[in-house]
Amino acid sequence: MNDSMVEALILAINEQTKSQQAQTKAILALAESNQQLIGLLIDDSDVAEDEPNHVQVYLSGQPKEEQIAQIRKASSEAAQQGYLHGQRLLGDR
Repeated sequence: MNDSMVEALILAINEQTKSQQAQTKAILALAESNQQLIGLLIDDSDVAEDEPNHVQVYLSGQPKEEQIAQIRKASSEAAQQGYLHGQRLLGDR
């Protein structure tokens, strides 16, 4: 491989890295947006209680409160995983 090919390869790799960093930022923003949306949906579902003593059960067989707790935990963990993965890709900026 001659010098001009090496330089072209380095430039291409640098451009690829910039593109991946931009993509990672976009994915992190999407994950944060999804987490906020989940929070809004959960808050909205708390308001729509017709029968205060009625325990709503989902198809999974879990009561509403357990399902909401699992969703919150999963979305938090997913956002954290995305954040950690993004930081690693972005070089801990």
